[in-house]
Amino acid sequence: MSSKPEQQLKVGDWWYLPEQDKLVKVDATGEITATADLDNLCQKAMNYFILNAGRLITRDEILADVWGVRDVSDGRISRVIRVLRVALGDDSREPKYIETIPKRGFRFIAPVVDVIPQPTVESHVAAENGQQTTETSVHPESNNPSPLPRRVWYRWIATISVLGCAVLYLLWQQFYLPVQEVAGVPFKRFQPLTSLKGLEMHPAMSPDGQYLVFNYLNTESQEQLILQQMSTSAQTVLVADGSSLSNAAWRPDGQALAYLKAQRGKSCQLRLLTLNADFKGVASDTKLTDCNPDSLTGRLSWSPDGASIVFPDNPDNSPNLVLMLYPVGGGKVEQLTTPPPTSVGDFAARFAKKGNQLVFMRDVGGGSGQIWVLDLDKRTTEMLVQLKNNYPVNIDWYDNDRKIIYPDTPNSVRTIDIKSKKIETLYQTDNDMFELTVSAQNRVLAVVGQLRVTTIMKINNPLTNPQPTKELVFESSRSERMLQNALADDLPSAVLSNRSGLFQFWFHYPDGRQLQVSNFKDWIMLREMMFSPDGQRLLTSVSNEIWVFAVGQPPLLLSKEGGTARNPSWSPDGRFVYFSSAVQGRWQILKTDTQSLEQSVVALDLDYYQESPNGAYQVVRRSADAGYELHIRATGEVIELQIESKGVLIPHFVLREKALYYSTYLDNGMLDIRRYNLASRQLTSIEHGAKGSLRRFSVSLDEQYIYLPQTTLGNLDIAELP
Repeated sequence: MSSKPEQQLKVGDWWYLPEQDKLVKVDATGEITATADLDNLCQKAMNYFILNAGRLITRDEILADVWGVRDVSDGRISRVIRVLRVALGDDSREPKYIETIPKRGFRFIAPVVDVIPQPTVESHVAAENGQQTTETSVHPESNNPSPLPRRVWYRWIATISVLGCAVLYLLWQQFYLPVQEVAGVPFKRFQPLTSLKGLEMHPAMSPDGQYLVFNYLNTESQEQLILQQMSTSAQTVLVADGSSLSNAAWRPDGQALAYLKAQRGKSCQLRLLTLNADFKGVASDTKLTDCNPDSLTGRLSWSPDGASIVFPDNPDNSPNLVLMLYPVGGGKVEQLTTPPPTSVGDFAARFAKKGNQLVFMRDVGGGSGQIWVLDLDKRTTEMLVQLKNNYPVNIDWYDNDRKIIYPDTPNSVRTIDIKSKKIETLYQTDNDMFELTVSAQNRVLAVVGQLRVTTIMKINNPLTNPQPTKELVFESSRSERMLQNALADDLPSAVLSNRSGLFQFWFHYPDGRQLQVSNFKDWIMLREMMFSPDGQRLLTSVSNEIWVFAVGQPPLLLSKEGGTARNPSWSPDGRFVYFSSAVQGRWQILKTDTQSLEQSVVALDLDYYQESPNGAYQVVRRSADAGYELHIRATGEVIELQIESKGVLIPHFVLREKALYYSTYLDNGMLDIRRYNLASRQLTSIEHGAKGSLRRFSVSLDEQYIYLPQTTLGNLDIAELP
């Protein structure tokens, strides 16, 4: 039996598209309105149900035919069933798709109809003349062997075929062909080049196309630099010493690599790694120059003549990442770019084939990216495009240096012409992309898959609650990525979900209700979300915008459209929202009335401002020196908080009545949560941090519990787009 349907199907309220291997919904005009975005395993299970519609499927069958094993726990099967039900909008209590047969298995009960459109001139003419096109039913089997229901079903099919074949054909043209010829955007499927368990990232192909070097993070969170021979797939570990490694760049002769090696807070070096003549080992690995140990490592680029290396650095007195030019033959390291103070900085630089230009990414306030080109002869820069809700990890030159190629969404690839600025969508793909690169042979390589799986653990706060607690409250999936805990047991929590095709915010209520409160029409990048003091409204930082969502109310945009805003927070009464806004390259704090939308400036010298829930104090950060202050409202006292603020990341703060909490990363990469007691003025470390923990944590209002997000590795592979 085929592992997936080979033809277009109508599955309940959904349509199955074989070319994409996805379930979608369409409106009356044929536009796709929703996509059941499932990971590979869940889609495989979905396909198995469709192919066996109407038949009782035992758990043993699912294990054998979907997993290919027999030793997977029932909990894993139940998780997949839950994901499928959420994606389909099914209810286990009144199922329309997947029926649970207690102690036996499952049955797919939705009707599955095989619709075979005829895209030929003859069939189109036949449809116009009212002749019947082919439409058959893969009807769920019944426990009753009587043939009567099947005859009734066929008569129904025959009737709608005569009246509806032309409509079905037009629908097929509208929603199926846009991925193919109608919109002029071909669909391409990735061909994997690597398949390790863990994260393979930052590919770079040798100039002769014979070798691939990439970064690898294994399941033990050990980072390696690996060389793979393309013809045999044989792999050699080049570097694996516990350091943080950047993606490597090939010297133009293909005999050596440049890369960054860092131990955060301690050391950072730009290094030259020379390969043995047989490419089976390292001949030498030497330091070229030092870099700032607090900088964020990123993609390097070697000039075509081999004379220079461009790399991102956070040099002394620089508030953000800049591009540095290292002369290989000797000389002074030169700073090439000067991003505005409101930007995290510049990264992902790539030399053009002629070596006279650089393309690079510039961050916009930590929310989205811009694509820039630097003319190395004139030392002038030009912005090509401001990306919306998009932040590619890497971009590259394309079409003989006439265009720049980049991932526009996780499933589409675009180019921009550097002269005309014309943007073109090249193709759509079948997997999520994180970065693109183009080899000397014009082979387009991408990093695809799922970056990580996030869980949120509810743990006791040892400083206020000695009772040990460790409870799983959330686990991310392909359709649900992030959760904001409810402020009380009778209030909703918020989930970021793409079950409807695009990411939207949903409120989950204790009684099981789930309500969508946003209606984004494009991809978004969530940075922060937090409930209002009454727990009914959700304040979010989405890309560069500040939004408020609530049930029964239209979404409220508080920041200036097209501007750059971040770090939102509520006033104690929930009427006002504070956030940082970039104006002419400088941060300022704005205060917006959520009722009248009147806006005023709170401070011109701050880039962070948050009030405590009871209004007794504020925490602010000075723009000039990144110093943090605690302001006590009753006394007017200003306390300097000894918080390290190296690099570009602002700690995540949680303010409570008796203490403030913030997160910081230690030198070993572990997350540490610290509590500042307002009464005693003592700072205490809460030893619950772990490798893979995220800085975005929360604390219950009574400070009894901490909700700690942690990540486990997903699976990223390097693939090629043919």
